[in-house]
Amino acid sequence: EYLIYERHFDDFLSVRCRVGHEIVLYCTITLLKEIVPNTSGQIRTMSHKALALVNRLDAAVKHSRRTGLVVRHAGAKAFSTSSSQFSHTKHQHYDVVIAGGGATGSALARLLLDDDYNHDNFTGRGKSGLPRPLKVALLEQRPSPPPLDELVEQQHKNATTPNARAYAISPTSLSYLGPSVLGKLIETNCCGVYDSMQVWEHDGPAQLHFVGEDLEGAINEGRLVNLQQLLNDSTSNKSTGRKNRPWLGAVIEDAPFVSAVWDELRKDDRIDLLDKIQVKSIKAPNHSDMGKIEPPPPVDITCVRKGVNDEGEEFTISSNLLVAADGANSFIRRTVGTFPMITRSYGRMAVTCTVELDTSKSRMGMARTAFQRFLPYGPIALLPVWNSVDSSSDREKESGPIYANVVWSTLPSEAKYLLSLSSEEFIAALNEYLCQGPNVNPSLLPDSNQPGGPPAIPLLSTIVREIDSLLRTANTALTMGTWTEAPTRNFFRMPPRSKKVVGPIMGFDLTMSHVATNGGYTSPRVALVGDAAHTMHPMAGQGLNLGMGDIHALASLIKEAVDSGMDVGGTNLFLDRYNEERILKGWGILGGVQFLHEAFECTGSIPGSITEHENATSVGSVGGLKGLIGYSRSLGMNAVNGIAPVRKALAEVAAGASPRLFP
Repeated sequence: EYLIYERHFDDFLSVRCRVGHEIVLYCTITLLKEIVPNTSGQIRTMSHKALALVNRLDAAVKHSRRTGLVVRHAGAKAFSTSSSQFSHTKHQHYDVVIAGGGATGSALARLLLDDDYNHDNFTGRGKSGLPRPLKVALLEQRPSPPPLDELVEQQHKNATTPNARAYAISPTSLSYLGPSVLGKLIETNCCGVYDSMQVWEHDGPAQLHFVGEDLEGAINEGRLVNLQQLLNDSTSNKSTGRKNRPWLGAVIEDAPFVSAVWDELRKDDRIDLLDKIQVKSIKAPNHSDMGKIEPPPPVDITCVRKGVNDEGEEFTISSNLLVAADGANSFIRRTVGTFPMITRSYGRMAVTCTVELDTSKSRMGMARTAFQRFLPYGPIALLPVWNSVDSSSDREKESGPIYANVVWSTLPSEAKYLLSLSSEEFIAALNEYLCQGPNVNPSLLPDSNQPGGPPAIPLLSTIVREIDSLLRTANTALTMGTWTEAPTRNFFRMPPRSKKVVGPIMGFDLTMSHVATNGGYTSPRVALVGDAAHTMHPMAGQGLNLGMGDIHALASLIKEAVDSGMDVGGTNLFLDRYNEERILKGWGILGGVQFLHEAFECTGSIPGSITEHENATSVGSVGGLKGLIGYSRSLGMNAVNGIAPVRKALAEVAAGASPRLFP
C-alpha cells in the first residue's frame, strides 16, 4: 500500500510515502529560493532533487495501479471499508485500533474522525477542509448497539424507566461528543441536565451551593465551552431549558450515550466498526525497539469474530497504535504486561438504583439540581435523569412520574444490608438518611458523662465549653450568611422524598486504581484510556470525565502526528507527551477524591448504624481529634461557599475548564 500525501505551503513542500506499513519515509524539501513570491502557496518551480523525488513517487503509484495494489490519497472519502465490507481473509492494517466500543472507546473514535470541531478554541472549523487520512478500527466484544432512534422508540413502547447505569458528565466532556451527538441526545430526551448542585454534611451546618452562573467567567474568557452556543444549530431553546444559565453537567445513561456515538461513527467510512470481537492475542514491540532509525514494527492483534452459531473465525489485523479502552479489567493491559497497577480498596460499596419521586405535595421534582449528603461512611447522591422536571420546562405540567438516580456509598456490611431490604424498606431508609437538613456541629469536647471521659473541672470546664459553643455558633452563622448572597444562591432546599424503587437495586465494590508512574499510560505502540488506566470513588463524579480527558489528549496528539506526516506510535515524541500529561492529571484527581473520602470520615459524633436503625448524628459526641477535624472541614466548606472566587474556581475545575493563565 502506498500513501502519497502532498501539501503546498509558502516555504516548503511535504511529501510522505508509506510502503508496506513498515518503512516510513518523511521528506521535507525546502524551497526557499525556488518559490515565486505572492503565489498563495502555488509552486511554480522546484529544485531538481524535489522534482526527481516526486517523479519517483508518481512512478510508484502508477506501478501499484498496474499491479492491483490499493492507492489511497489524502482526503479521499473512500479511505476504508465499512464494517459490513470487512474481510477476514485479507490482512487489514490501521492507523489506530481501539479495543472497547463502550462510552470511552466510541467517544475516542468520534474525536479522531472529527475534522471540523476545534476543541481547543471551542469554535469554528479545523485547519483543513478535507478529512484526515486516518484508518481506524473499533473492536467491541458485544453486539453493536442499536440506532438511538430505535432504542428510544423501544423504550417508549415498553414504558421503560431510566436505568441506574448512567454517567454524570461535565460540560467539557459533553463538548467532546460534538454538537451532532449531544444535540441528538437532547432532542430524544436522553439527558438529565442539572445547573445547580447542593452538598451538605450530616454533622454540621456547612453547605456548598454551585449554580451555572459560577461558570460564566470561564465561558466569557474562553476557558470553558459554551454548550448553549455549541447547540445553537442543533437544538431549540425549549430543548436546552434555561438559555441564560450554563449547565453544571448532565446525567446520561450508558445505552443511549453509546448508541448516539455509534450512529455518528456509522456515517464515516474511514472506520471499521467490528462487533462480537474477542481479542485472543497481541504481539506488540518492546521498549528496545524504540528510538532506532527504523520505526518499531506495528502491533499484531489476533481476533475471533463470533458467528451465528458461536463458531468464530480467527483473523489478524495490525495497527500503528493500539488503544486499550476495554474497562477496569482490561485484557489489553494485562496481555501487553508492561502496565503495573497500584490498587487500593476504599473499604466501601456503592448501592445504586432508580427511584420514583413523591409528587403528592409538589411537582418541582429535582428542579435541575443534583443533591449530595455526606454521611460518616460515605455520601448519598440523588441525581436528575432524563425525565426530571424543572420549573422552566413545559414538562412540569405533566402528570407522569418523575424519576431520579440514587448512588449510596457506605460500608460493605451496611451496603449488603441495604441490598437485602425490600423496596419499601429501602425507600424508608433512603428518605430517613437523605431528607435531613443541616445540623449543628457536635461538641469539640468529649462527653464527661461517657465512660472514660475527662473529669469535669467546674471553672475551667465552663470556660472551655463556652468557647466551644461560640465556635459552633459562629460556623452556623457563617452558613446563614451565604443564604442572601445572590438571588440564585438559594438557602438550603430539602431534597424531594422518594416514593418507590423502579428497576433493580445494584451494588458494587469501590476501588481506587491507577497505573504506576514507572509504567505509565503508554508502551511501544500501545496506550491506555479510561478505566483501563484508572478507577476511583464516584463521590465527585470524575470517573468518566477523567477518561474523557484521556481521549481528548490522545486524540489531539494523534491528529497532530497525522497533520505533521508522522507515525504517532513510531516515536516516543507523542506518546511520552500523552503519558506525562495524564499521569499528572490522573494522580491529581485521585488525590483530591482521596482527600474528600478521608475528610468526611472524620466526625465529632459517634456514627450511627443503618442496620441498627440509628440516626448518624444523634448517637452522642466523641470530641477529640476527629471532632476538631470535622469542625475544620465544616468551617472550610462554609469558607469555600462564602468566598465567591474560591467557589467559582472549584466549580470550574469540576466542569473541566482550562486554568486561568496570568501574565
